[in-house]
Amino acid sequence: MARLVAILIDRKRDDKFRSETPRLLHLCAGLPLWRWAHDAMKAAGAEAVALVGDSAALPALPTDVVTAGTFEEAIHRLGQASGYFVAFADAALIHPEDLVALAEEGADAGEPRLPNLGDEAPESAFAFVPAAARGALIGAPGASLLSKSAKPGKSASEADPFESALRVLDRRDLSDAEAWLRGRIIDAHQEAGVTFVDPSTCYVDFGVTLGRDTVVQPFTFLTGGTSVGRRCEVGPFARIHDSRLEDGCKVEQSVLENATVRAKATVGPWSRLRPGAEVGEDAHVGNFVELKNSRLGKGAKAGHLSYLGDVEVGEKANIGAGTITANYDGKSKHKSAVGKGAFVGSGTILVAPVEIGDGAVTGAGSVVLKNRHVPKGGVVAGVPAREIKPSKRHASHGE
Repeated sequence: MARLVAILIDRKRDDKFRSETPRLLHLCAGLPLWRWAHDAMKAAGAEAVALVGDSAALPALPTDVVTAGTFEEAIHRLGQASGYFVAFADAALIHPEDLVALAEEGADAGEPRLPNLGDEAPESAFAFVPAAARGALIGAPGASLLSKSAKPGKSASEADPFESALRVLDRRDLSDAEAWLRGRIIDAHQEAGVTFVDPSTCYVDFGVTLGRDTVVQPFTFLTGGTSVGRRCEVGPFARIHDSRLEDGCKVEQSVLENATVRAKATVGPWSRLRPGAEVGEDAHVGNFVELKNSRLGKGAKAGHLSYLGDVEVGEKANIGAGTITANYDGKSKHKSAVGKGAFVGSGTILVAPVEIGDGAVTGAGSVVLKNRHVPKGGVVAGVPAREIKPSKRHASHGE
């Protein structure tokens, strides 16, 4: 049975990146640079990958990647194979389809001709070597590779043959590669049923998922492990990182990081959801509202100019404009809770830890001190807040 393997070449050149971070670890469209060539080879059928050259100590390599100083060592460590994909580790734009095509014609290709790996720019950044011709590789050191032959792989792309040959040797190359890759990513989402109003102004990382019939407005950034459901509207001017949006959400002109937005909820404009924020189903977070490690229950609303940190807000509660949870006492963070159907008046300060009971009301400008919990149905006002009378809706039921 045919067994394909792959060899990635990391040639150390002049440090044109001017960076303390190894070149292959710089991010490109959401992945470390070397992962693009690696993943293309895996998608083309390579069962194992060897990294040959100067970056054998790269951290966080997948378990299927072995490191070697020479081709001979790499071939030995990869084991029996029917053919070898060979490519530069900084060749981010390789199409798996091109590798497959090259492997299919490899058996009839005669003497293998490798990409020019000398100092001159190669015609292409990848090649295929049948097992019978692997002797052409053995003995070639990882840092000074073959230059005697040149039948490189060609890109199937008709748009620009330069695409397959691009190597990322400096930061200009990195931005060029990222532009190509983001274009591919957005094209794939469009083919799957996602609308981009202006693709040229949108930035979508590899690994981001978008549901069918979602609309992405201009100047939107979707990065990390972000997941967006169906029939959502995202943007304009939204930046969403490592967050989850369920079906039917709308996020406009806002920043989200490690946040969750449940079905049919709305966020923005100009909201900020920090790590641990969760907006419940049908809930609303409006302009200039910040959530951190807080949860808004189903149907709850925080419409204007508020900071909600370390607080649990119950279903259908209303958070008035200017509400602040004073969750930090200078040494420690403390939690608060707002019950179901509670009404927190404009300008209220909740000094954590404190609880506002179900259906309770705070008057505008109230300062509810720590541990001065407001009972279910209670009404408080003032500085510091004091109870005024039971809520009418609860008093009528004898509560």
